[in-house]
Amino acid sequence: CSSDLLTMSALEEKGTFDLTRRQFLGTATVAGALVVAAPVVTARRAEAAGAGGQVTVYVTINPDETVTIVCPNSEMGQGTSTALPQIVAEELMVDWSKVRMQLADANAAYNNPMMWSQATGGSTAVRGYIAALQQAGAQAREMLVGAAMADATITGLGGATRDKYTVVSGVVTNTTTGATATYGQLAAAAASVTLASTPPLLGSNRIVGQSVQRLDIPSKVNGSAVFGLDVRLSGMKYAAVRLAPKVGQTLATVGTPPAGVQVVRLLDEKGSSTIGVAAVVAGSSWSAMQAVKALSVTWTSASYTASTDSATIRSTQQSLLASGTPIKGAKTGDADAGIAGAAKTVTATYSVPFVAHATMEPMNATAKYVPGVSLEIWAPTQNQSGCTSLGASLTGLPTSAVKVHTTYLGGGLGRKYETDFVNQAIQVAKAVPNTPVKTMWSREQDFTHDVYRPASMATLTAGLNASGAVVGYKARSAVQSLFASRWGLAPGSVDSSAVEGLIVDDGQETVAYATLGANQTVEWVWDKTTQVPVGFWRSVGHSANVFYLESFLDELAKAAGKEPMAFRQSMLRAGSRDLAALQTLATVSSWATKVSGVGKGVAMSRSFGGTIAAAVAEVSGTSTSIKVNKITVVLDCGTVVNPDIVKAQVESAVLQGLAAAMWQDMPFVGGVPTRQNFGSYRMGKMTDAPVINVTLMPGNGNPPGGVGEPALPPVAPAIGNAIAALTGVRKRDLPFFPQAAPTSYITN
Repeated sequence: CSSDLLTMSALEEKGTFDLTRRQFLGTATVAGALVVAAPVVTARRAEAAGAGGQVTVYVTINPDETVTIVCPNSEMGQGTSTALPQIVAEELMVDWSKVRMQLADANAAYNNPMMWSQATGGSTAVRGYIAALQQAGAQAREMLVGAAMADATITGLGGATRDKYTVVSGVVTNTTTGATATYGQLAAAAASVTLASTPPLLGSNRIVGQSVQRLDIPSKVNGSAVFGLDVRLSGMKYAAVRLAPKVGQTLATVGTPPAGVQVVRLLDEKGSSTIGVAAVVAGSSWSAMQAVKALSVTWTSASYTASTDSATIRSTQQSLLASGTPIKGAKTGDADAGIAGAAKTVTATYSVPFVAHATMEPMNATAKYVPGVSLEIWAPTQNQSGCTSLGASLTGLPTSAVKVHTTYLGGGLGRKYETDFVNQAIQVAKAVPNTPVKTMWSREQDFTHDVYRPASMATLTAGLNASGAVVGYKARSAVQSLFASRWGLAPGSVDSSAVEGLIVDDGQETVAYATLGANQTVEWVWDKTTQVPVGFWRSVGHSANVFYLESFLDELAKAAGKEPMAFRQSMLRAGSRDLAALQTLATVSSWATKVSGVGKGVAMSRSFGGTIAAAVAEVSGTSTSIKVNKITVVLDCGTVVNPDIVKAQVESAVLQGLAAAMWQDMPFVGGVPTRQNFGSYRMGKMTDAPVINVTLMPGNGNPPGGVGEPALPPVAPAIGNAIAALTGVRKRDLPFFPQAAPTSYITN
């Protein structure tokens, strides 16, 4: 939390310790721990080896025969800085023990084909980059072999045709003569080799598909890993921000700062409104935070500020569901006719609240601007391309003069895809030219200026025939548009995030419940009244809509007199991957085994490139006090690059999904986000963590799907269904157990 960072900054300023923040935090964990000072790491990652022979933009062969592979994606704990180099190393034919990793700076050469830019999101890392990285590894391998074929310095090495050469563990051998050369010997010459055709892929599964050791863990354990807050540059100054405390407010006045404090007025990303101030000092982030806090500031409210209130927003969405003008998201068959002729009709309304990203590392970025010459940025960003274009726009420099260095992210979860914090760092750097300035947010600023998971509401209706089969299904959601404020939305168009997870089809983004989807109408009512800033939170619309649909399916099963697992299976097509995953889940979770005092709930989803996630939750307790004891997950994400990383991501999604389902919300009162630190925003503790069992389905040659997000959506409905099975009480609103409202919070 912010107090950790402030304490460290205060000690640095007073000269009490010559330690990095990470060293300080490490010593605080064990009383009497021995502190060994290490050099301060500045701009580059410790995993990267020294300068060597760069064969391609992805591969550098180092003098010690190690191989540095560039990771084009941001690393925020999800493991892509290991999984992506695995793909390259597989085709490069090197031993994993020789592989080193370097996070990529911003460069169009590293664009994700699925994102059309260099950015991390949508669970697209492996599925987006796999083809390009396979070719990168194969290309580097064949360039090294080409260098061997042309070599005239090693007796018997060169002169043969390609079929006479083998590559094993970074050594090229002429099989006719037995002559060999290492990659290190060939690297310099290989860089100038031109390949005549696209090299073949070997696909030997030596490294891909294996749980090899992660490349980022050693530096994170020894403290040398560089996160955004760890950047230290010569002559660096510090800035802290103070942004408008209420939604829609803008800066009215700011008093005269004390000596030694420079005030920078901050514009929003459109450059149209002054949203706050930054205080710049020479001492430390602690000094900057104290300085900005002490400023005399007044604000001007917008017309909607006072009405941005959770109770009002809920009422608005209820009205929209009842009488708002809907936009069709999907229509197959005739849902109205099916429901009209049904033997039984079931209707239910569900809701989810705003939730914060609550990343462990608050927003921060460091920037240095040399007028008319260059802009350099060090940031824990998920959006390198966005930072580059933003820097060019704000400074008037060509993009070639904007350098963006990616640090590790202390949590991302979609929040650091946004560029608001980088925008502010650039504005500050422009006001303090020729000087690197670290701009950071306090924890309170981070909580109150998030781009939240949208609050939404949905009404689902279905008709059942006399046999308990679904003959018509309708869903209508009311929610703000995530896409409109970013890319615009054509009149009559649907924001896919508003309906994803509600539409039942045979595509890749929703479980194909065939009976349910035969006669369906899915609609969205755009909540244009609510002005809370919203953004991409892990699993986006699926986190809400899967809760709605999978909770509703249990209610339908009850109305039909069916068992929930069997009810779902009956709607899935024979031979489908969805049915195979659900059948596997029933087995590995011992679904049919009844346990006294334990309720079991099931839910499943399909999202992010066709990944299927099915979960069973087991709970005990009462309707007012529930303990989640165990969650079993079956995941089918197609081809798996690193099983251990995939399982870790499932566990992560389960824990985040559990906290959001059980306790988390962000209430607004008169425009103020009222949960402003972890004291009132409950995160899961170790004692809250259930046993988590993960089973990965065989890839069977299917292309990789997403991994980081798909396991989160079924968690909330599985828990809700388990609570209903145990207690008979159906909870239709998240969180299931809201925390007490904060008694005090910053309002000015």
